[in-house]
Amino acid sequence: MKLAIMQPYFFPYLGYYQLVGAVDSFVFFDDVNFINKGWINRNQLLQQNQPLRFTIPLVKASQNKVINEIELEDFDKWRNGFLKTVEMSYKKAPHFSFMFNWLKEFLFKDDYSLIGDLAAESVKAIARLLDLTTQFKSAASLHYKNGKMQDGPQKVMEICRILGTDTYINAKNGTALYDSQQFAAMNIELKFIDMHEIRYMQFKRDQFVRGLSIIDVLMFNSLAETKQLLTEFSLK
Repeated sequence: MKLAIMQPYFFPYLGYYQLVGAVDSFVFFDDVNFINKGWINRNQLLQQNQPLRFTIPLVKASQNKVINEIELEDFDKWRNGFLKTVEMSYKKAPHFSFMFNWLKEFLFKDDYSLIGDLAAESVKAIARLLDLTTQFKSAASLHYKNGKMQDGPQKVMEICRILGTDTYINAKNGTALYDSQQFAAMNIELKFIDMHEIRYMQFKRDQFVRGLSIIDVLMFNSLAETKQLLTEFSLK
């Protein structure tokens, strides 16, 4: 069983979904400390051919709290403003009508109260849209052998043990965090996913802005084209 573990991000970039699609089971790391100015409640859209950073407001967010404890602040007001921003940014994109209506339906489906829930549901909703069969779990719902551990890599190893994984896949930027020998001692193969150099047509043919939300990908690519982009990676 192939496993990945990541913090829940709100409609993250394409590489996150490549990781989701590369595994059988994906665990949201929602019982670790929140990271201020991280990507849990922030992301980027494309506006006037430049990256536009947006932030979901939170109630007393702190790195002394774990992700699944942090509440959203005035979510109803934020989602209405966010949809206006999306419309202003992408109304001339080729797949705007479909994606905007889908996004509006998602944001108004539930009155979310926690950022961890909203972020995780955004990932799962896109996974369903792209026909990914990955099973999702929450780290907070698992029962750790040694209680509430604070060390991230230690928790990852314990989750691997609990779920009986034989292959653990992590994002490439986490290479320095993990020791392959520790995984080998548990009969687990450690691999890292490396997204290929990907470009797609945005508004300007001679300009491409990288690292934007999956929303951007789906505004400019059909579902079939996006599914193909999900396969453009290497495992090392």
